[in-house]
Amino acid sequence: MATTSPRIYLNGRFVGEDEAKVSVFDRCFLYGDGIFEGVAVWDRAPFRLQPHLDRMRDGLDYLRIPNPFTDVEWEDLIERTIAENAMEDGYLRIQISRGEGISSIKWEPRLLKKAEPNVTVIPIRGFKDYYKGLIAEKMEAGLRAIFLSRPRVSTAALPSGTKHCNYLNSVLGAIEVTSSGHDIGIAVDREGFVSEGIAYNVFALKGNRLMTAPISRDILPGITRAVVIELARAEGLEVDECLFDAFTLSSADEVFICSTLELAVPVVEVDGRRIGTGKPGPVSRRLGGLLTETMAGEAATWHASRKKKG
Repeated sequence: MATTSPRIYLNGRFVGEDEAKVSVFDRCFLYGDGIFEGVAVWDRAPFRLQPHLDRMRDGLDYLRIPNPFTDVEWEDLIERTIAENAMEDGYLRIQISRGEGISSIKWEPRLLKKAEPNVTVIPIRGFKDYYKGLIAEKMEAGLRAIFLSRPRVSTAALPSGTKHCNYLNSVLGAIEVTSSGHDIGIAVDREGFVSEGIAYNVFALKGNRLMTAPISRDILPGITRAVVIELARAEGLEVDECLFDAFTLSSADEVFICSTLELAVPVVEVDGRRIGTGKPGPVSRRLGGLLTETMAGEAATWHASRKKKG
């Protein structure tokens, strides 16, 4: 039985929502100066935790924020958070800020009030219920998308390979999607090539060729994206991480998005143009089903490995 309210990990202890507070001088609050990760929990196990930890570590190194834990310590903390919240399934948001500093853009360590980063792990339960609802509402109808008016921020300006806490580009995209009455937004880069969505990777299928933007092209190397590529290749699809434009996506047989929160969901319309038959395609459906099967199978493997370690 899940507890009535989440127990949030904050700097060494689990607290309720009312106690989960950080200083107004926290640099993530002031400047978005931090890193986060979103990890799916399926059958009481974190899905593909190690790739999340690898990406987070790379991001922390790039931003010169100390990593507070080893990978083994992170695994133990995630397991404790799942147990503390009696999570059968859900979503964990791990966030690490640089720490507290005066209200100045200067990064100099001497200006920081404390050296230790603020570390939080926020649990969100009900992932399977959310996904089952998503299947019922969206898997039959599919998603309606628009091409966003703003390009994704270039990697030359902000590192796209990590989940830093500066999400204004995505927030503006989400406002545009909501204002237009659509479900999702797909961004292109400054040269007109498809990059990614607001918080999800994008795939387009033409014949047996499954296209997605290369990670060198201003996109996040999504964990779910990597799993989908594995599954697609195992199914005999030709996966091509390549540059393709809005016309190519609009004329594809199938389009779908994927992310930790959305898993894999078909797109049936972009900018008012029908994709394929205008209904979720068989390949998108197949890969979505294989993804949840993979999550269930790896959950069993996780529990077996933890028993051995115990």
